[in-house]
Amino acid sequence: MKSKKKLTAIIVVVVIGVFLVAGMLKGGNQAVALAGDPKGTFVNVDRAMTRDIQTKISSTGTVKAEKSEVVFAEASTKVETIKVEVGDYVKQGDVLLTYDIETKENLQRDLEKLELQMETARIALGQLQGGSKQAIMQSQTELATIDKNLTDLEESIRQLETSLTLAKKDVEQAEKNHNVTKTLFDEGLAAQKELDDAEKVLLNAKEQVTSIESKIASSEKNIETANMQKANAQYNLDLLENKVHDETKAQNILMKQNEIASLELQKESLLDQISKVKEQVVAPMEGVVSKVTAQEGGFVAPGAELVTIINPDKLIVKAEISPYYAAQLETGLQVNVKYNGSTTVETQGTVSMVSPVAVQKAVQDKSAVSTAIPIEVTLENANGLKEGLTVDLKIITSDVKGVVAVPLLATMTDKEDENYLFVVGADNMLSKRIVKQGAADNQYVQVSDVNAGDLIVTNPTEALTDGMSVSYLPLEEVGE
Repeated sequence: MKSKKKLTAIIVVVVIGVFLVAGMLKGGNQAVALAGDPKGTFVNVDRAMTRDIQTKISSTGTVKAEKSEVVFAEASTKVETIKVEVGDYVKQGDVLLTYDIETKENLQRDLEKLELQMETARIALGQLQGGSKQAIMQSQTELATIDKNLTDLEESIRQLETSLTLAKKDVEQAEKNHNVTKTLFDEGLAAQKELDDAEKVLLNAKEQVTSIESKIASSEKNIETANMQKANAQYNLDLLENKVHDETKAQNILMKQNEIASLELQKESLLDQISKVKEQVVAPMEGVVSKVTAQEGGFVAPGAELVTIINPDKLIVKAEISPYYAAQLETGLQVNVKYNGSTTVETQGTVSMVSPVAVQKAVQDKSAVSTAIPIEVTLENANGLKEGLTVDLKIITSDVKGVVAVPLLATMTDKEDENYLFVVGADNMLSKRIVKQGAADNQYVQVSDVNAGDLIVTNPTEALTDGMSVSYLPLEEVGE
């Protein structure tokens, strides 16, 4: 698009030049003598010259750190405090944030309950296998323990349901406050901070509801487990008291063994979660904090991004290039990098990576996608550049020296799709010359079968023909 605009500008300049020449010939105080055949068709001319031509792809890119690490959450937990901010320098092992110890304490309590269940299951297994008076008493004790556990769980659920009702009211109130604040903000009567605070209160209220609902679900699941244990314990007691036939005893023993095995697996899972819930998260590398995603007081799920750390001393530029230039892109190409700030920063780079696949991304209206080829540029010197800055790139795809070149508008294409131009001979006659084009910049193009110094028509049209006689301004009159 830029090349078309430049070509249009050149055409406009040429047309203006023609009218100026005509004016000079008709009404000027001093007549200008035309070169060539005075009766010939007037054309603009210039000489083919030896030039250096550099072909470039213009683009923009974003400065990125070559090395970075993202710290992820390993377990579901609540962030208590964040110790760093964007821009802070950290050493490997420095504390980035701390977790709420309540999460780990809850898991520990769950583990204790699970171990109690396991112990109860083992006692029941022993009763099945022994059948003594002591085993019967133990079975009765187990039933009492389970009943107590059920009572506690049911009471816990009642309390949680009461808390849930209050928490939902808090959400309703927070939503009302948020809507009011949003309306005031839209009308310019509330500050951004007030809106942010209202959103944070609403988020925390919703998270509280989610937390309580999770606890209720967990308690209900524990009740289901306890009821199953109670049924098993009662059956075991009946077996010990000879209320069931002995042939089922072996099956019951197997079931209890399976139950214990299942509890063992649950215990392993809990221990794994506990090991991942740390009291604090430390920096995995030395560098600068470039992003803090976690929020104090917020809950994080396993795999959630917490903090990003970069090495600011090793920077690269990432860019996305139009697939139009796909055939020209390759590693090793030299790149001119420029940042326009209060002080212009210029440096050199090299294309170090060209994606083997093009990527698609949504454009602004989100109803269409654009395609681009990602590349990376390694910088020779990154002084003055910072991660996140947008820089201009000039990717040099070809750099030829001392070639014969003519103005871009001097060439045309015929019906056979061959490029040609017109050379003005010594007899002032046009000679149509088929040429092959090479490297080009925004003004000149390399051509074959033309010698430096040849007089070339710079405003050709389809009206010109081979052998036509022409006139033109002497080159000294056009600034040669």
